[in-house]
Amino acid sequence: MASPSGRCREHPAPIGRLPVCRVPPLSEPCVNHTQDPPRPDPDALLATTRSGGALRIFLGAAPGVGKTSAMLRTARERHDRGEEVVLGVIEAHGRAETEQLCAGLERLAPITRDYRGRGYPEFDLDAALARRPAILLVDELAHRNIPGGRHARRWQDIEELLDAGIEVWTTLNVQHVERLNDDVARITGVRMRETVPDALIARARDLSLIDLTPQELIERLKQDKVYVPEQARAALARYFSPVNLTALRELALQVMAERLDSDVRRVMDAGGVAGPWPVRARLLVAVEGRRGDQALLRAASRWAQRHQAPWAVVLVTPLRELDAAAAGEAGTLRQQSEQLGGRWETLRGDDPLAELLEYAARHNVTTLMLGRTPRKWHWWQAPLVGRLLARRPPFDLILLAEAPAAPPRRKREWRWPRWREGVWPLVSVALAAVVAAALSSLLDLANLSLVFLAAVLVSALKAGTRAAMLAVALSALVYNFLFTEPRFSLVMIHQDQVLTLLVFCLVAAVAGQLAGKVRRQLLLLRQSRHQIQEMLSISRALAAAADRDRVRTIAVKVLADQLELPCVFVDSPEAEAPPRVSASYPGAIVLDAPTLQAAHWSQRHARPSGHGTQTLAAQRWRFVPIVEQGAGEGVVPAVLGLALGDRGAGLDEAEEALVVNLVNQLGAALARTRLVEELGAARLAEENERLRSALLSSVSHDLRTPLAAIIGSASALRDLWSELAEADRRELLDGVLGESERLNRYIQNLLDMTRLGHGGLKLERDWVALADILNSALKRLGTVVEPLRIERHLDPQLPLLYVHPALIEQALINVIENAARFSPPGGRLRLVGEQVGEWIVIRVADQGPGIPEALRERIFDMFFSGGDGDRGPQGSGLGLAICRGMVGAHGGEIVARAADWGSGSEIVIRLPLWALPETETTAERESS
Repeated sequence: MASPSGRCREHPAPIGRLPVCRVPPLSEPCVNHTQDPPRPDPDALLATTRSGGALRIFLGAAPGVGKTSAMLRTARERHDRGEEVVLGVIEAHGRAETEQLCAGLERLAPITRDYRGRGYPEFDLDAALARRPAILLVDELAHRNIPGGRHARRWQDIEELLDAGIEVWTTLNVQHVERLNDDVARITGVRMRETVPDALIARARDLSLIDLTPQELIERLKQDKVYVPEQARAALARYFSPVNLTALRELALQVMAERLDSDVRRVMDAGGVAGPWPVRARLLVAVEGRRGDQALLRAASRWAQRHQAPWAVVLVTPLRELDAAAAGEAGTLRQQSEQLGGRWETLRGDDPLAELLEYAARHNVTTLMLGRTPRKWHWWQAPLVGRLLARRPPFDLILLAEAPAAPPRRKREWRWPRWREGVWPLVSVALAAVVAAALSSLLDLANLSLVFLAAVLVSALKAGTRAAMLAVALSALVYNFLFTEPRFSLVMIHQDQVLTLLVFCLVAAVAGQLAGKVRRQLLLLRQSRHQIQEMLSISRALAAAADRDRVRTIAVKVLADQLELPCVFVDSPEAEAPPRVSASYPGAIVLDAPTLQAAHWSQRHARPSGHGTQTLAAQRWRFVPIVEQGAGEGVVPAVLGLALGDRGAGLDEAEEALVVNLVNQLGAALARTRLVEELGAARLAEENERLRSALLSSVSHDLRTPLAAIIGSASALRDLWSELAEADRRELLDGVLGESERLNRYIQNLLDMTRLGHGGLKLERDWVALADILNSALKRLGTVVEPLRIERHLDPQLPLLYVHPALIEQALINVIENAARFSPPGGRLRLVGEQVGEWIVIRVADQGPGIPEALRERIFDMFFSGGDGDRGPQGSGLGLAICRGMVGAHGGEIVARAADWGSGSEIVIRLPLWALPETETTAERESS
């Protein structure tokens, strides 16, 4: 629809902008003068005052367009004006012109990180945070950092810089934008692994497009200005083709156009500017839920494709709930709009025009498309199109002619109100009549109408607008019949009574309408609150789910309970395996082969199928794909199945929103459980690698050291036997024997640890005295404990132990040897054995350096020695770990604590007591 030319004299348009007001006829005021001036959006104002540093991104379609050079030239201009500019990291790739632009600017020294035997220079984040320049240049936003730094990606470094209040300039190619990753892969055939999240790009204060035609970029590549000659030839043959560069350039322009459109809307909201500004075509289609609206959606899709414009479809519905037929038609229109590429919205309100205009202004709509309504003009309300034309909106209108292909809709039959809507007016009016009769002698006739007005309000609040209108009619009849002259007749003879009755009907009708509207809004608020509470409970349940099985169970149970329909969760155990039902509710549900094929189709194509869709619509089930976030392109691990064929109508808007929200949360929950499993596997692999390294270190120390001593002593004996004195030969032989015993103990520890780890340790218990086990252990450790002063404190009344003697002896050998290894020469080694309640307690204390409190639990882990690996004297770290396993196999426990004589450590072993078995002689004596 063409708009009148001209300009409002009181709202002249700024230079270079289109006029905001359109000149109406002289008898009508300016549209902007009839409304209150728009106010700034508080959220937009808060967004402009967001804390943190500013981000500026130089965006390009491909490498080599000159992003880094443009950033450096702009930085030099700011530096020449006296601003503080520091180069954090610049990837020059050997280009001389880039290095020339860096000359004269302060540059942070890179940090070197080792990776696979080579050193790589990397951006020093800590140095940048300490320097805190006004402007910091960090090239290549999508760069992947060398392992070993604080963050895996460079954009995470930049986020930390921004949070610290530093302004950062960086560069980015369009193929690294996360949401364009799939499009770039289809265009170029190359999947980009280094991507930048869209949230960070949206956070940028400035986005500068550095553009270059494909021909110029290819020429730069041939001149070796982008890559070295070998890389340039490979790039020209594959990635840098004219077709790829043209498509990437289009994507970059689209990103820039979307950013400009977002900036325009943000500025308008922050400044309270009345929209729309026709800077970018944006189409809004208003539908009424009729079958003819399908042709309107197709026309809107064609218009949007021609103008390359985003478009949305809005359905303005009253505050009351839609009937089954209207809800089904709205669901069909919603599916069609989504298939055609439009966004569906539903607006609820009693005034469709006000809701439509408010939505159009909020979304900066430039064109509104409507269908010509077949409804006739009602005396109480003009058609929507006519009222819209009367308001003279500041956007273009497209009125689509009627679609002849749509069959005429059957006229809606009048439906009698539900019993509740009829009972409330009858009861309230009857009660009002009784109260009015009681007050008739005290109040005049005009005041008695207020009693019936109260009845109308009660009916409106309890049963709705239709009940209120019925109450108005009944109140007027009862009021006229019982209280006006002549009574008990509908005839009225006094003019003032007629006026009173007319005023009552008018006031009651208006009040009933308003009260009914308040009731509908209250019901909607309750429904929204219920939905929010349901979604919150679902979110909490899914967040608390520890594994995928729990997530599946929660999903099917929630949907089945909310929709009152059977629900199944279908997934594949492996990539190429057929789908199967992994969870269902209520009970165990078995799907036949055709139904599983429909589920498999949804899983492979990531699209809904089954009942109510355009694919396999004859199925009883509808399958909705669940896209797991971060699982890769088009990866759909599972689908949800709903038995929609069991109900007569499809899903209404609230139910569709519930399904969509739950599917999104399921995708996030499945991704979280997958990441937890991957993290557990990664931790297990890291622990295995750590144990492997510790084992190699342990073997290198505890095998090499005694073997070296044995080899050295044996060589000396062989080569210098005749020259050595008898005492020296004996000393060397004792050394060979001692180191051999040490090596034997170490191998025994490895074997014991293997048996403990695989459950092969069998306890062959026997009754034995603690003193015997202790004496045998000290005898085997004769050379180890010889330099120490041994103090024994054994209770002579100690009961016998029911243990595996060899295992407990080996445990004591390990503990005593560990204490002797850390004790100084001539130090004290105290051995205590006593009974404490139902336990035998063994304490081994030394005068060594002691164990820090933070490490007293870790010393019982395998290969933990607390020292310097194979350079320290502590050994493998297996001894105490074996002790814990052996003592634990007997039902006991072992702990470490500080010694009570000021220095050193004390290892405490607690073993349970067993009752001694009765001998045959004792039993016979007691029986006699």
